[in-house]
Amino acid sequence: MFLGTSAATPTRYRGLPGLVLKYRGSLLLFDCGEGTQHRLVEAGLSPLKIKAIFITHLHGDHVFGLPGLIQSMAMNNRREDLYVYGPRGIADMLETVFEATKFTPPFNIHVVEVGGGEKFKVLDRVWVSVFPVRHTVEAYGYTVYEEPRPGKVDVEKARKLGIEPGPLLGLLQRGIPVSVGGRLVRPEEVVGKPRPGFRLVYTGDTAPIDGLRKLVGFDSVDVLVHDATFTSEYELEAHEEGHSTAFDAARAAVELGAKLLVLTHFSARYKSPEPLVSEASRLHPNVVAAEDLLKLPIRL
Repeated sequence: MFLGTSAATPTRYRGLPGLVLKYRGSLLLFDCGEGTQHRLVEAGLSPLKIKAIFITHLHGDHVFGLPGLIQSMAMNNRREDLYVYGPRGIADMLETVFEATKFTPPFNIHVVEVGGGEKFKVLDRVWVSVFPVRHTVEAYGYTVYEEPRPGKVDVEKARKLGIEPGPLLGLLQRGIPVSVGGRLVRPEEVVGKPRPGFRLVYTGDTAPIDGLRKLVGFDSVDVLVHDATFTSEYELEAHEEGHSTAFDAARAAVELGAKLLVLTHFSARYKSPEPLVSEASRLHPNVVAAEDLLKLPIRL
């Protein structure tokens, strides 16, 4: 779900950058612009469900909401550890704000300053890897990916072996042999090969990146959320400011084999994202413009 989709400053209909991924009841937050916690309230999402926060870079529109969100977590009696990932300087920023406001979090905050190339297991079966992007300050994108899912079960073949849908079939799908009628049934007899889990790439603010596929580490992804601050009319301005055009985003989506391209971080000069979607759609067949509070299921 998108919590903010504007660039640099909020507009009447768009807040500052924020993206939340919900997985089995847990939340991962990517960027935390001013107003993020208000959007979480509007979306009916509890800050206490946030397990980790990933900041792409330390420009204010991506990070000024973070101290307030953490304080609200404390006021709502959070006691669970929180992990915060971001570029060098994020630990000093939080420490300075907490000291100036005389605030001591009542829970542990583990701040991890990244440099690109790291990967972290952040939820059961979910990993996040870090790659450098091209912006005017040190900045990183994040790839979120799930461990391979179990293969599909051949129900008819299982029934022929005396196994009906239920606990025994569940054990086989998890790779555990079972005994039926004195015969040992192995998972490979009724379960297909493991299937890839979901893959989502979030660039944050970036100019076009050479060798993006190699940096991301996958030949294909399900969703690419990409900076599309301007149309190509302002290509020079976009690249000088460390941003991308909608067409740049579409090129990245083609390179990554993305099933879905989501454009975000729109300049306030665009009252409607239609020109950006139209431009990207010339190159990629499945393009969506992010809107605040837009919810997108990841289809596998």
